[in-house]
Amino acid sequence: MTFPTNLVEGFFLITSDNLIFEVKGSIHPPDRVIAYVRYVPKCAGSTSYQKVYDLRERESYLKSKFPNYLWYSGVHGRILQSVSYDRIKKIFNPVEKISQMKKNFVSLSDIGQTTIMLTNRLLEFTGISETSIGVTGSQLVDLASKKSDIDIVIYGEDVCRGFYDQLANSYNLIPGIKEYSGSLLDKHLKFRWRNLINHRKILREIERKKKLQGIFEGREFFIRLVRFPEDVDEVYGLKKYELLEPCEITGIITDDSDSIFSPCSYQVESLERPNLKRLVSFRGRFTEQVSKGDSVRARGRLERVINNKSGESFDQLVLGESSSDYLMPF
Repeated sequence: MTFPTNLVEGFFLITSDNLIFEVKGSIHPPDRVIAYVRYVPKCAGSTSYQKVYDLRERESYLKSKFPNYLWYSGVHGRILQSVSYDRIKKIFNPVEKISQMKKNFVSLSDIGQTTIMLTNRLLEFTGISETSIGVTGSQLVDLASKKSDIDIVIYGEDVCRGFYDQLANSYNLIPGIKEYSGSLLDKHLKFRWRNLINHRKILREIERKKKLQGIFEGREFFIRLVRFPEDVDEVYGLKKYELLEPCEITGIITDDSDSIFSPCSYQVESLERPNLKRLVSFRGRFTEQVSKGDSVRARGRLERVINNKSGESFDQLVLGESSSDYLMPF
């Protein structure tokens, strides 16, 4: 069986062991996809699934039951969760899913119909093509419940940048869309930043202002903006990553133009760590977090990035591998 080479963030996979994985990033090895387990059978042989959210819980589950999905990457200098092509049973495409849902709108559940209404509003107010928008998360794999959120994904760098500009300008004009506020904002804050409750005031203001999330017709939604592989100036193996120590840093954001993407990144200058050039994260909660010119504090895991072709290197701070990681202005 031949698999597409453009598996990117937002796509899901089901494996021969009936595990459901979510694809991470857009750069993958030639024989496998970097992806993290998201849903697992409730018991052996079960067709019912349960969600595993915490990264450490996911790794622990695989280590005890399916260690073959834990793979040491020499490029990344660490063990990653991944799915080799020969273990992929089915691929779930977000854009194809939206198209199917639209064709069967009358028979959709309440969340399904609300999702189509939201995507139609987004298309109307941003002008992007229907072929650039999809649905991901629980709805993509038909595991949504009455309490599920709506997870939308937009593809292509130029499309994403245009979409974000239009969304930011028209956010308060789109019928049915509201920013987080009141008790829903407090609930959202607790879910995303439960280990940083002492910083509730500043985090509350940050989350309230974000444009890639909110409430639509009473349902929470989150939008991921994702680059295609051809949008990224990198191929697998061009760079090597060396794990360094977890640390806390202070610095100034010099460029936030990639803060809207998943994965997101920020260019930074730090007097205490002159070789630190970038903050990066694969976790959605770090998108739109700080802005150019902000003085920031951050906690994450430091790693060295080495260009195998030129020999040049720099350090970056990876955010989100621990629930206590943070990025905040001060």
